Amino acid sequence: MLAILTIVTPVFGIMFAGWLTERFRYLPEDSAKVIALFSFNVAMPAFLFRAMQEIGEVPEAPWKFAVAYFGGVVLVWAAATLITQFILRRSLADGASISMASCFGNTVMLGVPLALSAFGPDAAAPLGILVSLDSLVLWLIATVHIEWATRRERTVPLLPAIAGVVADLLRNPIVMSIVIGTIWRVMGLGIPDLVDRFLALLGQAAVPTGLFAMGMSLATYRITGQLPTLATIVVMKLVLMPLAVYTLAGPIFGLPPVWVAVATLAAAMPVGANAFLFAAKYDRAVGSVSAAIAVSTVAAVGWSSAVLYLIAIV
Repeated sequence: MLAILTIVTPVFGIMFAGWLTERFRYLPEDSAKVIALFSFNVAMPAFLFRAMQEIGEVPEAPWKFAVAYFGGVVLVWAAATLITQFILRRSLADGASISMASCFGNTVMLGVPLALSAFGPDAAAPLGILVSLDSLVLWLIATVHIEWATRRERTVPLLPAIAGVVADLLRNPIVMSIVIGTIWRVMGLGIPDLVDRFLALLGQAAVPTGLFAMGMSLATYRITGQLPTLATIVVMKLVLMPLAVYTLAGPIFGLPPVWVAVATLAAAMPVGANAFLFAAKYDRAVGSVSAAIAVSTVAAVGWSSAVLYLIAIV
C-alpha cells in the first residue's frame, strides 16, 4: 500500500498546490486557463508524440482493447440513460449529459500520469489507443444521443452536427499528436537526437502543468445540482464503469495484465472536463455535471489508490 501511496500522492499533491494557488488568488486571474492551454496545446502533444515512439511490440490486437473499453462505455451509457429517465425522472436530453459524465474520465491529465507511474512504459500502448479514441467515440455517441432526443427542436441536421464533431476532434492537438506519432513510428522515420531532447524537455512540463491547472479549476466548481443526479454520476463513473471494463478486458477478452490494469484504472478516473463542455454546450444538467467533476476528483484521491491496490491483488 505504501508503494501505491508513493505513486498517487505526488499526482494529487500537485493538484492540491494548484487548488491552494487559486483559492488564495496567488496568481493573476485567468492563470488557470493559460496554464491549461499550455499543457493541452503545447506540452502534452510533445509528450504524447514522443511516447508513441517508445512503444514496444504490441502484444495484443488493439481492437480487443478498444472493444473491451468501449463495450464498458456502452453498458454504462445505457444504464445511465435508463436511470435518468425512469428513476431520476429527467428528460432523455438530460440523459445525454448525465451518461457522458458517467463514462468520460479525466484520462489525459490524471489517468496518463498515474498509469505510467504505476505500470511504466508498458502502459504507453494501451494509453495511446485509449486517448486517441476516447474523445472521438464519446462525443459521437453523446451528439447522436442528444440530437435524437431533441430531434423536434434542433435546427442543425444530425449528419452535419456529427461532421462538426469529427472536424473539431481532427483539430484536437492531443488526438493529432497520437495519430501523427503513431504514423511516424510505423514508418520508422526516427527522431534526430537534438529534436528528441527538445521534445523530452518540453514534454516533462505536460503532466505537472496539467495537474496544477486542474487543481486551480477545482476551486471554481460549485457543488450544486440535485443530489440524486450527482450521486448517480459519481457511482456510475467511479464504480460501475471500472467494473464493467475490467470484466470485459480480463475474464472475457483475456488481455495481458498490464492492459487490463490500464483499462480499469482509466475507467475509474473522475469525471473529465469534456463532460462539462458537452453539458454546457447543450445546457443540459450543467450544475450536476459540474458538481460531479469536483466531487469525483476529490474522491479519486483515495479511490485511485484503492483501485490500484485491487488491481494488484486480483
